Amino acid sequence: MKLENYGFKVKEIGEYNYNYRYRETTVNHHIKEYCEEGKETRIVILEKETRKRNNFVRLPQSLWITREGYPPLSTDGALQKVEGSLLTLYFAGMPTVQSVEHIRLFDDTMREELRKLKLDYNRLSTRVKTGQLFKNCTLTGFVYTKKGTHDEKLLEVFQDKVLKSYRKVLTSTPQRCPIELWTEMIMGPQAEFEYHLFKKWGFDVPLSAQRAFFTIMMGPRISYLRSNEEIERLQSIVNLTKE
Repeated sequence: MKLENYGFKVKEIGEYNYNYRYRETTVNHHIKEYCEEGKETRIVILEKETRKRNNFVRLPQSLWITREGYPPLSTDGALQKVEGSLLTLYFAGMPTVQSVEHIRLFDDTMREELRKLKLDYNRLSTRVKTGQLFKNCTLTGFVYTKKGTHDEKLLEVFQDKVLKSYRKVLTSTPQRCPIELWTEMIMGPQAEFEYHLFKKWGFDVPLSAQRAFFTIMMGPRISYLRSNEEIERLQSIVNLTKE
């Protein structure tokens, strides 16, 4: 995927390889981070595989995109094999979206793009819009599942169409979104929920490791000292390290 094809003029600023084995499960994450100068845009691309013997969940290319003044874009495409059952799954959404115009632009474009695949966006978006997947957060988007097969090409097609739709949103009037509502939910309750989900599928994934992954993927990149006391304490430690 070439980000330039979707109007993003980015440079790579980070690469994370977060891998571990726990009991009989191995988990490999490869994450790349990009930024777009002058537009406060951050793009994080994830490749991930969770495997235990012949069972696995593989994410060929998931996205997390943020830009100041706009809702973030979150996508997740998965190829899953659990107890012999194959599944292809794709999710895309704009969490914490506040603008009616942003929702309309994304939904209208996705509706037209999926119609070309003979798919009904209104039906595929029902579980997302009614809060069946995520609670306590405004969200527009869709989820698609295809049982009995792995269709990585379809995941690529969905990703292309979603990025085209999101670009339409980024050309409209900005309206700030409380993104922290989503990221805090993902790093907290959602990490705990997915711990139980992986456990149900038979994988050994520690809760702490799942939280660490979400923090790397979506967590804040900067922090600020909150008081003069903290500034002074920091300086005292720095002074201890000097000759």
